[in-house]
Amino acid sequence: MPESIEPVALISDVHGNIEALTEVIKDIQEQGINRIINLGDTVGYGPDPEACVDLVAKACTHNLCGNHDYAVLHDADGFNPVARAAVDFVREKMRPDPDIPNEDKLRRWEWLQNLEPIYEDGVFEAMHASPRQPITEYVLPSDPELDPFKLQDIFDAMSHEVAFVGHTHFPGVIEDGHDFFLIPAAFDMAYEVTDKRIIVNVGSVGQPRDRDIRSCYVVFDGKTVEYRRVEYNVEKTVHKIRETGKLHEICGLRLREGR
Repeated sequence: MPESIEPVALISDVHGNIEALTEVIKDIQEQGINRIINLGDTVGYGPDPEACVDLVAKACTHNLCGNHDYAVLHDADGFNPVARAAVDFVREKMRPDPDIPNEDKLRRWEWLQNLEPIYEDGVFEAMHASPRQPITEYVLPSDPELDPFKLQDIFDAMSHEVAFVGHTHFPGVIEDGHDFFLIPAAFDMAYEVTDKRIIVNVGSVGQPRDRDIRSCYVVFDGKTVEYRRVEYNVEKTVHKIRETGKLHEICGLRLREGR
């Protein structure tokens, strides 16, 4: 049977949205939660990558590597033009210039370089994408119905009964052996853990895509996965994205619709 643990907050896909991240961290702290695990993609799409890196480095006990974080350091191979432009924007702002010493740039770049792909606890594991490919593989809401063999391979790659992921920006739970994706509304935002293996998508802080514009994250106490939604100043972020002159306008406009 599931065992109780000290509550932990799991966030993902901040994507350079400091307005959303600030409100989420505030919500977590108001609950007295001391452990925050960031599942990655701290940067990308949003206008404030440096501020977001600084805040998660300070507030989160563990920070993991997402595909956007990885692409900034390496390349954006396979990214669509909007995502590629966002990666280029982040790299231009954050990559140190060897001819112009800057301690803040060096510190943030080193932080990106040191991100781990997986976090493991006594009762759960966490990664950005999937237990099989922790940085890049999508575990889609349609997989239980349309690609059960892929999903079974992913479950078989798990080292714990519970795995937390992000990456799709779409919150919900997949149970081993079931052919459907459980959205949070299906269990009134609180999923009770049983002996079944589950994959939990924690949703997105900075760019929700489930048609709810509020930031999304989860709190886990070993027995219950609680989804929380947090409002933030969407229009401020939209305006800042437009003002960069380098990020595609869709990065801001989609925030208004949660898509």
